[in-house]
Formats: sequence, C-alpha cells, structure tokens
Amino acid sequence: MAVRFAVIGCGKVTQRLTLPRLAACSSAEVTALVDLRRPVAERVADAFAIDRRRIWTDWKHMLTEAPVDAVAVCLPNYLHAEVTLAALEAKKHVMVEKPIAVTLQEADAMIHAAQRHQRYLMVEQSQRFEPVHEVAHEILQSELLGPITQLHGRIGHAGPEYWSTDSDWFTNKPQSGGGALMDVGVHIVDTLRWLSGKQVKRLCCHAKTLQKRLPVEDNAGALLEFTDGTMGSFGVSWTTRPYEVTTAFYTERGKLRTAVGASHPITVQFGKLVGDPNQPLSREDWHPSVGPTSRVGSAYAYFIDCILNDREPFVSGEEGRATLEVILAAYESIRTGGWVELPLSSGARPAAGRRAGATRST
Repeated sequence: MAVRFAVIGCGKVTQRLTLPRLAACSSAEVTALVDLRRPVAERVADAFAIDRRRIWTDWKHMLTEAPVDAVAVCLPNYLHAEVTLAALEAKKHVMVEKPIAVTLQEADAMIHAAQRHQRYLMVEQSQRFEPVHEVAHEILQSELLGPITQLHGRIGHAGPEYWSTDSDWFTNKPQSGGGALMDVGVHIVDTLRWLSGKQVKRLCCHAKTLQKRLPVEDNAGALLEFTDGTMGSFGVSWTTRPYEVTTAFYTERGKLRTAVGASHPITVQFGKLVGDPNQPLSREDWHPSVGPTSRVGSAYAYFIDCILNDREPFVSGEEGRATLEVILAAYESIRTGGWVELPLSSGARPAAGRRAGATRST
C-alpha cells in the first residue's frame, strides 16, 4: 500500500529534501504537487518524473479534489498553521516543516485539529534523523555515562541567501517569525531537548545583527536552566562558514561531543572515578560507529511507517510546540533583557504575523 502525498510548495526544501526523500520511499506516491507559480511546479515535476496533470496552483481545491492521504507543508513559516489546519480538517495526515508555527496559539490549534480528526501531525525536525544524533541519543539515554550535568549546542551556516536565492521571506519578520534564532535555532533547541530528554525551565538570550544588513538577527546565544537544575546553552548563526552542528554533554562519568559531518562525528571520553578525576580513564577516546544514513531511512520514511502502522510519530505536534516555546521565550528574553520563565502563555509570538491565502514555497 502506498501513502499518497500532496506536496505544497515547490521551493528549495521541496527540491532538495522533500521530493528526493519521498522518491526513495517505495511506499510513497506523489499524487499532487502545488505551487502558485505553475512554471516552477512544472520544472520540479519534470525533474522528479511527476505527471504534470498532478500539478495544482490552488491548494484549497487540491485538498477537496485530489486523491491524497497525507500532505507535506513546505511553505514559509507564517503559512504553516493555515495550510496545516485546512489539511487536517480535510482528514489528511500532515508533515509540516519546522518550526511548527510562529505562535503557540497556532501550534495549539494544529495539535487539537490533529486530535479531533484522528490524523497524525509530524514536524520535520531533520536533526533527529541525522545518524550521529540517533547514535548519541542511544548512548545518552543509556546508563553508560550517567546523569547529564551540563550541555551545550551550536548550529550555524552562512545564511539563507545561500540556501535559496529567491526566498526573501526568511528575513521578513512577519513571515518568518525572526532571523537565525527562528530559522536554525529550532534545530539545535529540538536536538538538545531530544538528546537530553530534558525540558527548559527558564532562559536568558541575547541576539545581534553582526554582519548582514537585515531587519532580523544573524547571531544569537542563550543560557538555559532545565527543570531538573541542569545548566546549558546554545548558539545560532547565519555568519558561520562552513556549516556546523555541534553538541557537548557533560556527565557524571565523562563527556560526549557530536559534530555533524566530522571525521569522528561522536567522541566519548570517560573520566576516572577512582584517583585523579581530572585524568581520562583511557588515553584513547571512544568514537562510536555512525552509519551513513538514518536508521529509519529518513523523516519521511519514518512518517509513512507511522501512518501505515497507526503509530504516533515521536516528533509530534506537541514536540514541535515545546521547541517553539523555547524559541519564543528566547525572543521575549531579547525584548526584556532578562530571564524568562516557561511555560509561556499560549498567545506568545515573536512578532506581528499575518495570514494569507497565497502559498509561497520555501
């Protein structure tokens, strides 16, 4: 049985990630491809051998007329809620790009719609499907290293202009919800939350626009305190070359570091429990084996398996909301200049947003 997908938005995320991943799944079929710009949709359809008769320029009509089981929402952040809610109301499962939405109120509406219509809502938090993070999660959730006492994470790249030259919405605050913090901060925050299994209690964040002439931040950093007292931090950047995703976890028995794309993507060091604790237990670091691909194939392969086997995705709408809440708390801290406690009120938002019937692709 194949899960029939509608992909809404034909921008770079669809071209580079969504369609290649769906094409690699034997149990997936793209039965609708949507974009306001038909010439763009035609080029994308041709590149992925999708019948042009499956192209739509109106996602609302598509939801009522196309043979579709699930929808991939690959649109600018401010459109995530509107399109996801409509898809869920049409009784379609939904994979929405990160962040889940730009306000907690929108995220709550999406979660409730999924529950009401008994459909799955998954957020495409791709770092959870990085092989290095899958292995690190297994190690950290075991008793091998003991309890985590401190953690750090950083993510950075050269900026969205190198990802998509024609997607100016990334730096349009009402459409994106913010700059580097909203764009890549959701990745590192979600990764830290998932790897540690911890929830943020409060944070203090600072942001600046250091190099780019933009109305949004290109760099930010935050201090974190988790509900169990663990301390941590994260940093995000649109001015980092080359691309970087790193984490560090300090534990009772040693430390674990990850670096996506490194020759040794995971490094584990154990400390002496007897004698001088500042000395390593062994002269040799442990570099656990990391495979070339996700253990579940990809986020889309996993989502399809959840649909076919009637299983709630572990990157649920609730998980997406929890990560968004941390990001919104960071923006509130930037605004007030102090520590912000979680949970936030459901009306929290980074900036005045708007809804539109148009579907610009990411």
